[in-house]
Amino acid sequence: MKKTLKIISTVSIILFGVLWILSKFDFLNEFNSIDIRHILVLIYLFTSLKYFKMEVKDKNAEIQDLKLKLKNKI
Repeated sequence: MKKTLKIISTVSIILFGVLWILSKFDFLNEFNSIDIRHILVLIYLFTSLKYFKMEVKDKNAEIQDLKLKLKNKI
């Protein structure tokens, strides 16, 4: 799940960049609207937020596990 979120966020930000560059050269303007770019930014923000929430949750669980192991050793 985390890998999927990371891939989606990376693809959306790359597509945003490509569409932004194409808009500067007036190429494919009929398919390149500001609304599509805004949606891509929202997708990037949402997927990144979810990814980092899951990452923090995993790291906190690992920290708690290590603290428990350290406490049991002492």
